[in-house]
Amino acid sequence: MPTIEASKKDLLSLIGKKLNDKELALALQYAKSEFSGENNIKIEIADVNQPDLLSIEGIARQCKLGLKIISGLQKYEVKKSNYKISANSKTRPLIAAAVVKNIKFSDESIKQIIQLQEKLCEIFGKKRKEAALGIYDFDKISWPILYADYKPEDIRFIPLEETKEMNAIQILNKHPTGISYKHLLENEKFYPLLADSKKQILSMPPIINSNYSGKVTEKTKNVFIEVTGYNYRFILPVLNTVVTALAERGGKIEEVKINNFSTPDLSPREFSLDLEEINSVLGLNLNSSQAIQLLKKAGYNASGNKKIKAVYPAYRQDIMDSRDIIEDIAIAYGYNKISPVKPVISSEGGESEQVLLSNKIADLLVGLGFQEIATPTLTSKEILFKKMNKKPDKIIEVENPVSELYCVMRQELLSSALNFLSKNVDSEYPQKIFEIGNTINEKGKDELKLVVASTHSQANFTELKQILQYLEEQLQIKLDIKETTSPEFIEGRAGKIIKAGKELGIIGEIHPQILKNWHLKMPVSCLEICLDDLI
Repeated sequence: MPTIEASKKDLLSLIGKKLNDKELALALQYAKSEFSGENNIKIEIADVNQPDLLSIEGIARQCKLGLKIISGLQKYEVKKSNYKISANSKTRPLIAAAVVKNIKFSDESIKQIIQLQEKLCEIFGKKRKEAALGIYDFDKISWPILYADYKPEDIRFIPLEETKEMNAIQILNKHPTGISYKHLLENEKFYPLLADSKKQILSMPPIINSNYSGKVTEKTKNVFIEVTGYNYRFILPVLNTVVTALAERGGKIEEVKINNFSTPDLSPREFSLDLEEINSVLGLNLNSSQAIQLLKKAGYNASGNKKIKAVYPAYRQDIMDSRDIIEDIAIAYGYNKISPVKPVISSEGGESEQVLLSNKIADLLVGLGFQEIATPTLTSKEILFKKMNKKPDKIIEVENPVSELYCVMRQELLSSALNFLSKNVDSEYPQKIFEIGNTINEKGKDELKLVVASTHSQANFTELKQILQYLEEQLQIKLDIKETTSPEFIEGRAGKIIKAGKELGIIGEIHPQILKNWHLKMPVSCLEICLDDLI
């Protein structure tokens, strides 16, 4: 869960009400958050899908709604302007921007806007790949702005927090920020650049701002904000989150025209939901008036009777289903006020055959000195395919993933085991692990599988074959091994695991190239088998 640091004094100032620690803790529940500390506090946020809660300003706004200091949809005026950006980058093609004026920056508010920038880029922007945010001193910029691609050797400027001019290649290889994010540009022939009408370079997205205009201080009164990337689904929520956060501190938002359209667009969105569904999900008996009042307490405007129209702000990109809104109603109502109801279903519990088999196998392997691990069912294409030297196959993908690390459903456990071993290359050897876990095939069906892996200087096929034979004896089953080839294994050192003519899994020694991909220092032998087919 994301954690942000803040001054308690600043938070209470934004809320506009004196609260003791108990009252503050209760107020933060409306923002799905909790805090620890005294004057300088840490706020832990339970929802990573709601970027507006990554800012102290957004958290304070949600607290004010819950405490009824404000009510309903909060509107932010966007003033028309003549600020223009000519955008024609093909390397990083999309950009959105805004200007926010008349801000009274303090040391604390600067810390908060920098922290928000980092959180949005790292968490929601997927480490700047999908959304990279730049904030500049507006009064140092000569309009209009050009956003275009240049050859790396032609780009020269003084990067943020430096005193000497550097070219783009030097920035990627010598500047700490450039080194951290160089993978986003190093394979490109041209690098994107933002420059004003006097050819002053503002930044090289998504890497770093220039030291000239890309630094906000307490003397800064007006800021220019831009977000670049490849998909407006990521870019626009980031921009909306930042400009509304600054508006909470008194800033006045002005639009920026980019080619043929203007941003930001803070027009409210609408969603229709049934009163019957609200009550069914929450186990309540709300009438339409009560539901509408709870929606206003959660920051919506609402109207209707059996069908309720909920109007929500543009920075709430997380709302995709009626359940997202019903959750907000539940928070506004108060979870502790919802009375638990005992189920009236009469049933008799027991362990399934899957559980009985899994427990027995786990006990046997632990007895042989193996350690059980548990890894996420969600994984990445890089782990499933690229590092395993396999061609991409049909797979179940998450439509709106929070992170590229968890964006697809795994079809096998072998890559998860190697990923685990790669995190422990400096630990003591031998390392012997196993996992019994769910996988999802291309049809969306659950399959329970077992993976067993051993890594040490003498790890080989025979070792794992003996483990398999031991499981055969103890489970009283008959398995055969038939030689096979697979990109994960050394040729001639891999075999199919077969039961009654049906292929259940695979066993073998991991190929050296796969070991190299995972930065593994020792040989690895392993087996994987589908337990569903053993039952």
